[in-house]
Amino acid sequence: MNLLGNPQNELEIITVGGTNAKGSTCYSLSKTLMQTGGNIGCFTSPHLHSVRERIKINNQNIDPNTFGEYILKIKELANDNNIQITYFEMLTAVAYLYFKEEKVDYAIMEIGLGGEWDAVNVGNAQIAILTTLGQDHTEYLGHNLEDIAKTKAKIVRKDSIVITGWDEKYHKYIPQSSKLIKGNSIEEWITNCVKCLNLSIVTQMCSVPGRLERYTNFTLDTAHNVQAIKHILENENNYQKIILGMLQDKDIENFICELPNNSVILGCDLNTERSTSSENIANLCRKAKLSCKKFESVEKAIKSIKNENTLITGSFYTVSEART
Repeated sequence: MNLLGNPQNELEIITVGGTNAKGSTCYSLSKTLMQTGGNIGCFTSPHLHSVRERIKINNQNIDPNTFGEYILKIKELANDNNIQITYFEMLTAVAYLYFKEEKVDYAIMEIGLGGEWDAVNVGNAQIAILTTLGQDHTEYLGHNLEDIAKTKAKIVRKDSIVITGWDEKYHKYIPQSSKLIKGNSIEEWITNCVKCLNLSIVTQMCSVPGRLERYTNFTLDTAHNVQAIKHILENENNYQKIILGMLQDKDIENFICELPNNSVILGCDLNTERSTSSENIANLCRKAKLSCKKFESVEKAIKSIKNENTLITGSFYTVSEART
């Protein structure tokens, strides 16, 4: 970032970390701040269909030509200086550079994984939103909420305003900040954010692709950890069929244990080498005393559905294949 002139240092950054609801918070916060008439940058991950979905200004994806130019510029710079850069670091650098060049009024930046060592955290958060706290990416973040809280909270700076949905017993893991505000929902987090920015606008919630997205008798949601699937099933749990595809590194067994015992699980192989097998899903369902059928793909599982009320979940990959 030094070689790029540290574009992140010229931005008003709102960093969104936590376990779940980060993407939904970013989308609704962006829609809310767009009422100011300014340019609102929004960086989220992962994407459903196009990598350019991750980098938006006023809800418009970065255009292909601009995206390509920035990728080539950063790649050439890295090669010339013998710097190895990861996929996510590249996209983060593109976002910061693009937002700086386009003079956005606010840059909403979603943490990819954890917080402390995430590429997004190179920027200093004016406002840090810590959404929920749960177990995910335990191989990187730790196996207890205390360890997870410590690394996620490292997005906070001394002069940051913190808005969080964490239980108060975990607030002690949040570094010293200028102010800490508790909120219990996406709407509350955004409302508090608007107040902290001294803006005369109202909170606007928006629907997000792949988050409780409904189409005829199907509900699609990218839930991929226990906390997320519990939240989904609190809204509705009378699904007759659940199309499930998950990645190997997720807590698949405990996720499956949360599924309703009156639902039929359709375990799917996903089109990625990271996918767990439909055989593994079937075995875990059998262990949990759940009925399960195996499918080679999400598409074939969908084609087996007649008019049953069906949830499609388990991964961004699952929802992406369903929407294609």
